Amino acid sequence: MRTEGSDTVRPMAFLKRFDFRWETFDVVVSGRSTIDASEGFQLRNLDDVGRFALSYGYDLENPIENAEVFGNFQEALNFIRKNFLQPENPDGLKLDIPRKILELTDVRELFLMASLSYPSQNNDTQGLMLRNMACSLLKVMHTIAHIDKDLRTPYFAECQKQIFDRFYRVIHRDDEGRLFMGDRAEDPDRIDLVAFETKPKKARDSTLLKLLHKPENVAEDIFDQVGIRFVTHTPLDALRVIKFLKDRMILMPPNIKPSRSRNTLVDMESLRKGWEEIYRRWERHEISSGEVAEELEQLAHYPGSDPDNPHSSKFYRAIQFTSRQLIKFRNPVHDDLREVRQLARQVDGSSESLKVLLDRIERIELKKTPREFRFFYPYEVQLMDHLSYDENERGRSAHSEYKKAQVQTAMRRVMGSLADAARV
Repeated sequence: MRTEGSDTVRPMAFLKRFDFRWETFDVVVSGRSTIDASEGFQLRNLDDVGRFALSYGYDLENPIENAEVFGNFQEALNFIRKNFLQPENPDGLKLDIPRKILELTDVRELFLMASLSYPSQNNDTQGLMLRNMACSLLKVMHTIAHIDKDLRTPYFAECQKQIFDRFYRVIHRDDEGRLFMGDRAEDPDRIDLVAFETKPKKARDSTLLKLLHKPENVAEDIFDQVGIRFVTHTPLDALRVIKFLKDRMILMPPNIKPSRSRNTLVDMESLRKGWEEIYRRWERHEISSGEVAEELEQLAHYPGSDPDNPHSSKFYRAIQFTSRQLIKFRNPVHDDLREVRQLARQVDGSSESLKVLLDRIERIELKKTPREFRFFYPYEVQLMDHLSYDENERGRSAHSEYKKAQVQTAMRRVMGSLADAARV
């Protein structure tokens, strides 16, 4: 026994005050992701699991919410099998999911397994295998929960339409079938294009993989669900596309997210310095307008690769940035509720139950149901010249190689020590 002030403190009780879980502090204070955690939970029984889930946001006593979490568990099982384990992924881990996990009917038991608190689970090889696989599944379930609860998801089609429509208005083909950007074929600012592509909605597994290899690991941090790609004849034309979009106010620079801008296509500093000298020579009539473009093209040489994206090939050449557009569309529920209220006022309520119904309808506050939804939605723009496009698509930086690297990173993060044990 020892004394602190007037309190008598038992040694174990005193030490418990400073028994920090350093991995938790790494997440809260030091910016580490929970996906990289390796210690598991500290939940001793089903009551602990219930309180944990309730604080997370799910009431497991509610059959609907319990079924939702169990559905996330089943999806996580299928996702890990498909992407991280052999034979479905030939480059995956040669592991079997423990039978106790496959036979689970109560999702709360998965949390006990992740805490080494499941009945007859010991701190031996088999018990640790069970814990680690349970932890891996919970990491995927956590990511699924964030995808499903992203408020923007139900409005994706409308967001995609409004964003694409601004670009489609200036993309045309001339009488010879050549693709160009401009208001008309004779537009003096016309820019000939090799290709203009819009990205289809990202598949669910692709979204999961992208989140699982990102430290943030929340659906709000996916900025390329809506994507647009311009392929130009030259790198300089890629800059002309950006100028065109800005001049036509299709692209609004204040809405660019600076941390998402990348450029491995054009050396802007070299081009900026060279342009000043070329412009002075043109003013002195030392070079023609055609020669101006030729010399600028020579200055727009490729700089180094992107150091901020470890999955990008060093041969990948592109300009990409993320902008945001204010989405607006009417809420059909608002108009329906207004009509119901107007109809209710015309009904002569004779029965008591009808009077109660009409009273409830009258209480509906339309101001709490907005007439219009308005929010900013991100979209990604990529620009590259045709040589970079060919290299990116078919050469050493093919997208399939990028995806393989992404899967390997996500697998190592999610599977943790299981990946190390399997020696992939």
